[in-house]
Amino acid sequence: MKIAAFGHYPIHRPLHGGQRRVAAIAAQARAADHVFRYVPVYSTRGYPDGSPDERKTAVPEALLARMHDPQRREDLHLARTLAGDPLVERLLDDLRRFAPDAVQFEHPWLYPLFAEALACDPALRGAKLIYSAHNVEADLIDPHWRAEALALERDLVTRADLVIAVSTEDARVFDGWRDYGKRPCIVAPNGCWPPDLSAAPAAPLEGAFALVVGSAHPPNATGYWESFGEIPGFLSPGSRLAIAGGMNDLITGDDRFQRYQRMNAEFVATLGTVDEEVLSALLHHAKVICLPITEGGGTNLKTAEALMWRKPVVAMRPALRGYEEAEAMSGVYVADDPKQFRTLLRDAMTGTLVSRRTVAETARYGWPAQLAPMITRYESVLT
Repeated sequence: MKIAAFGHYPIHRPLHGGQRRVAAIAAQARAADHVFRYVPVYSTRGYPDGSPDERKTAVPEALLARMHDPQRREDLHLARTLAGDPLVERLLDDLRRFAPDAVQFEHPWLYPLFAEALACDPALRGAKLIYSAHNVEADLIDPHWRAEALALERDLVTRADLVIAVSTEDARVFDGWRDYGKRPCIVAPNGCWPPDLSAAPAAPLEGAFALVVGSAHPPNATGYWESFGEIPGFLSPGSRLAIAGGMNDLITGDDRFQRYQRMNAEFVATLGTVDEEVLSALLHHAKVICLPITEGGGTNLKTAEALMWRKPVVAMRPALRGYEEAEAMSGVYVADDPKQFRTLLRDAMTGTLVSRRTVAETARYGWPAQLAPMITRYESVLT
């Protein structure tokens, strides 16, 4: 099966969760002998590290000012920004030459550029339409743009021959939008690649630390402040909180962090975006992995990652969306409010709370297992 997939970020060096999911989908589809071609249409300001091939389909430099206009949303208005640009016809010509059996959209934002051709073009109208959702996007978007996002997302969901959701909750929403008689959407949750638990990397930090990893997605900062407060002074003496990923900029730039800068410097190690080797070392040496997620949609692949490392995990309940069964596993401690979260974290850091999860138990959270329903369905979507 030949699948042409489109998304709004490169995956050459996947860092945030969306990039990791698309890269895993591509890897698993190819491992199943499908021809999977991913084409990113993206801003080089937001993603300057695309590969030479990926940069060929990046948004033209002349359009970037319009794309990043504060009066627009970069994702929701991406198709409108590109309308009429030669890049669009080049993408369509390449798609015709590829002659896909199916066209898959990661997120709904690029679908309007292709909708007419997929419905009417003799070379493309036979291709099946797949929507690979990462969230119910309209639920997460600013209220000012919500109606517009909902109309776009619903149109794609209702037209798609196959819809893939990351959680049963999202699938329930999408199925409510679809025509009676269409196959229900399938659920393929987020996962991660199994870590090398036998490796022994050097410790990137001295002393005991709890680890938080997150991108610059605003809900990550919201979860941090709600879960830890302005100063994580509740941690046991001699221990720290380490923060890795783009969320560092959101935290350190906030007045609440700067107000107590000296004390936060004592309790918090802000590491910024780190490469894979450093991240693996942090996960290896962390005493506890924290999931301070209090809002947002879909499922969080950092949850799968935390589970597979077999360390004690302290999570706010929304972090287990899509992984609810994990609460019964050893070493998974779930809080319903910030006070409980802080108590659990302090107890885990002192060794009162431990983890005895096994590799066999956590294998279900690897990408091969999580994406299996999606890969299996690819063949049947053609029938």
